[in-house]
Amino acid sequence: MHVSNEDIGPVLRRMRRGAAMTLQQMSAATGLSQSFLSQFERGRTQASISSLRLITDALGMNIHDVFGAVGNDGYSAVVRAAERPLLPFGDRAIKSIVGSRGLSRFEMLEVVFEAGGSTGHGQYAHGHHEEMIVVLSGCVGVELGEDRHLLDSGDSLSFHSETPHRVVNAGGESARVLWVVSPPGAHGPASLDTDDRTRRQELSPLP
Repeated sequence: MHVSNEDIGPVLRRMRRGAAMTLQQMSAATGLSQSFLSQFERGRTQASISSLRLITDALGMNIHDVFGAVGNDGYSAVVRAAERPLLPFGDRAIKSIVGSRGLSRFEMLEVVFEAGGSTGHGQYAHGHHEEMIVVLSGCVGVELGEDRHLLDSGDSLSFHSETPHRVVNAGGESARVLWVVSPPGAHGPASLDTDDRTRRQELSPLP
């Protein structure tokens, strides 16, 4: 049985990026070539069920959930807190995908910054996305180009991903942030693929 990439490929590409996996890492995890994976994600070739299982296993997903996410505007899925994969993010931070990775219009993540943690050493920009940060607990500082913002629990901030940005834990304890990205795509410096246009800019850090 074969499945057209026009249906499955884009969903799996969003899932891979949401999991902060590069094509090289996916290739190493599945034994499938980077060329095949790239062609499959872009709708230029097809994949067998066995190949799909290798890909979904590498993502920690159930293949049936992926099929359910395709071509079904009413798709819904419960994601249990204990079942969320925890992924390294930036410097001393962990992120997890809060909602179903089959969603096509937005992506929601929870990011936990340890004391002194951040999205990375420098600011970064990527793609053409709208993003929103909501602080669930703790205090974070956000750099947006030349601007600086200090956010406490309950505060939120919206911005475009083209603006160089960086988030740091500005308190002495861990900070939890809800991060929404629309449309779904690469999120954070560790999740950017080589075909994404990425700009990094060194500016004076938050005080």
